[in-house]
Amino acid sequence: QLCRAAAGGLLTSVWIHNIAVPPVIHFGTKEQKEKIRQVIEGKAVACLAISEPIVGSDVARIQTTARIDGDNFIVNGEKYWISGGMKAKYFITAVRTGSKESGRKGLSMLLIERGPGVFTSRLPLQGHGCSNTAYVVFRNCKVPRQNLMGELNNGFKLVMYNFNQE
Repeated sequence: QLCRAAAGGLLTSVWIHNIAVPPVIHFGTKEQKEKIRQVIEGKAVACLAISEPIVGSDVARIQTTARIDGDNFIVNGEKYWISGGMKAKYFITAVRTGSKESGRKGLSMLLIERGPGVFTSRLPLQGHGCSNTAYVVFRNCKVPRQNLMGELNNGFKLVMYNFNQE
């Protein structure tokens, strides 16, 4: 009924949790699952940040980087067409932790909390205004190493598992 009423944006704004939360549920640590509890309880918004302006959703070519710096990752890059990104507290994000040449073997998934170094701007979408779709920029964003989901450089499998559920 929502789609018939041309309310695609509303459907998208509700559906984002069905694509953002599963990676944490299936691959996250106990602490990560506790953080995402706020989303499940309807007290916070999470989004899945995979697509990028240059490579689109070609996951093996992701350019957003996360380099290890002590107990943190330093994340730099851009994500595009991120449903729910304007209001998200949590960004479930695919990042390159290996070399550019490593392709799918150099990807990891991070749970990034909105804070310093996370910038969002709304994408103007006809009929999808309430989807809060965003262009997301990470600039020297510090992410605790404990926010890594799964194993370092093994994030491609997590993304593909999640895409199969979508």
